[in-house]
Amino acid sequence: MPISNQISLYKKIDDQLIDSAQFSIGQPRLSYKMGNEIKDIELSDEIQEIIQINEYDSMWSPNENNLIIMQELSVITPSVFFGDEGVTGDNNKIGVAVHIHSKSSGFQKTIDIGIISNQNNPVRLNLHEEFPVATLRGILNLDFFFYLKEVNEVNIFQAKHEGMILSEGNIHSLIIIIDGEGSSFPMSEFEDKQGPLWRLEKNWVEANLDTFDSSNVNLSLNTAHPLFEELKKDFRKVNRALMGDIMIQAMSMIIQQTVIIEGNSLDNEDDVLTGSILAAVKYWVSAYEVDISDMFSIQNSLRGKLDRQFLEGGQND
Repeated sequence: MPISNQISLYKKIDDQLIDSAQFSIGQPRLSYKMGNEIKDIELSDEIQEIIQINEYDSMWSPNENNLIIMQELSVITPSVFFGDEGVTGDNNKIGVAVHIHSKSSGFQKTIDIGIISNQNNPVRLNLHEEFPVATLRGILNLDFFFYLKEVNEVNIFQAKHEGMILSEGNIHSLIIIIDGEGSSFPMSEFEDKQGPLWRLEKNWVEANLDTFDSSNVNLSLNTAHPLFEELKKDFRKVNRALMGDIMIQAMSMIIQQTVIIEGNSLDNEDDVLTGSILAAVKYWVSAYEVDISDMFSIQNSLRGKLDRQFLEGGQND
């Protein structure tokens, strides 16, 4: 297991080298097959690191559709990674890969995306990965990183062996919240300079009948709050953790209200209407192994499953 405060014995690609090389990540592109056609999931224009699929396409279902993920990475001046001032010798090659993992889906794999050589011309690499129908649930993490692909010369204070990680942490992380019976969370925004960062609105009457949508339950973020802009900077761990904490608290409140206060049972399948609030709660409890004994165990067990995934999306499965 990687140790975050471990001192590296060889030079790695840091933020300064990233900027010098003009490395960038494009907006991810999601699509799926619908009959004989490929349907694109239209995302917002802003670069995101946490995507709830059904916020953008309510028709997509992991049990009925596949999922295709495409991601472009580009390096305008790759030569700065090489030589005495870089992280590896001029004649070596750097690999770019992504670690894809999901505890709730029960799998992990690492995929090579491409190779960066010592050159002044821009390098553009593309990830294209397809997930078959009924293979995804819960949360899917994609963590991108640099590694030493080919060694033809060895320099002091530089990585010596093929496969050694060359980036300081992940160069980019993407979290995709997969739809199931309620993994898409209804969200909206409001503006109140004196108000809290977020609020959870409960408008349902019967959790087993009312649908899990914004008309019955809604997590609203305050655009006028000083921390609202920080929520968008989810390339930082602390910002990702803040958004994750909001989601965990909101989910805990809904589970508590539905199961403990209203006394709904999750055992009788006939009482759980597809698309209802109770169906969403049943999905969360099953997917994240939530202990519903009391209000404290609900939040603690949910946090135990999701806190680290929201915080790091790291390669620690």
